[in-house]
Amino acid sequence: MTEASFDITSGVTLSRTLVPTLAPNFISRKRLFPLLTHETPSTTVVIAPAGYGKTSLVAEWAKQSRDPVIWMTITNSDSTNEMAALLIQATRNVIPGFAPWFETDQPVRPTEVVRRWGNELLATGKNYIFVIDNLRKANSKDVEIATKLVEQFPANVSFISIRREPQDSAYPSYLSRGSLSVVGINELKFSDGEVKTLAESHGIDFSDEKINQSLKGAQGWPAAIGILVRHIGKTGQAVDFE
Repeated sequence: MTEASFDITSGVTLSRTLVPTLAPNFISRKRLFPLLTHETPSTTVVIAPAGYGKTSLVAEWAKQSRDPVIWMTITNSDSTNEMAALLIQATRNVIPGFAPWFETDQPVRPTEVVRRWGNELLATGKNYIFVIDNLRKANSKDVEIATKLVEQFPANVSFISIRREPQDSAYPSYLSRGSLSVVGINELKFSDGEVKTLAESHGIDFSDEKINQSLKGAQGWPAAIGILVRHIGKTGQAVDFE
């Protein structure tokens, strides 16, 4: 769909309110889908440093979800009012014309936006997946805001939080609304089979012992393996990862 297909909320970057497009050479990780699939309501935290394929995994899973997915990506520069606008746009992408009051009733406090948002989603009688891809650095203020917002999420929403840094103090709020699951580095590492698939997609002989050991030296870190594969594919030479 093009931007012309959407009624875009003023000041919002549309791409940050859509499920990201997967790269052409993306390695499917369907084996991890059960870690993201839970009964509503639930909360799943996908947490790991950059380069572990968190966003790609959730995006692949979201594209096959039977429930509509509301997706928003937030960054350090976003104010609470800007995040509220992203929330409304992300929801309008799924429910056209959602929350007309967002423009007519301004100013509306962000916490009030979430309260109304939750009430209207609940009134639809349908289940939804709400994903926040959080690129912000952890700080105490964010934890406080997140706790207040999550406490207002309706019972027909399953929440997935994608983060680079821990936010353990928010876990009690997550647990209060249903089951809580955490997907971390150990789960997100590439398996030997996934490393082999990526290598062979670049025409690399994974059976070559030096190449095999070079790729295994990255210890499953997807970003590092991707760099090694591209280098080996161009040069034909194994690399000492250390």
